[in-house]
Amino acid sequence: MVDIDKLLQDAAQPAQVPDDLMARILADAQRLQPIARPFGQPMPNRRLRGLWGNLADMFGGPGVLAGLASVACAGIYLGAAQPTLVSALMLNNSISVEQLDYMPNIDALLTEE
Repeated sequence: MVDIDKLLQDAAQPAQVPDDLMARILADAQRLQPIARPFGQPMPNRRLRGLWGNLADMFGGPGVLAGLASVACAGIYLGAAQPTLVSALMLNNSISVEQLDYMPNIDALLTEE
């Protein structure tokens, strides 16, 4: 039968890593660290990559630029396609667009009746 306490005690001990392997791992990690630079400055030691590459570098990389483009597309879609609630209110003719509160505040909740 296996002694669970002994297995857990052995698992809690850190693994022994040779010093040369640890030095290589730390050197590789240091090499992959991002380079700190001011906002809007192109990445150093990079060849010119054209307009889109420089624009992506200015915003923080291609991932950030892709996220910004996705959010812009979603905003344009939500601005062009009216939400269901607004369309239902407009078809009912019980309320006009001027009466809709698109940015509600807490004042309505704080008033005492």
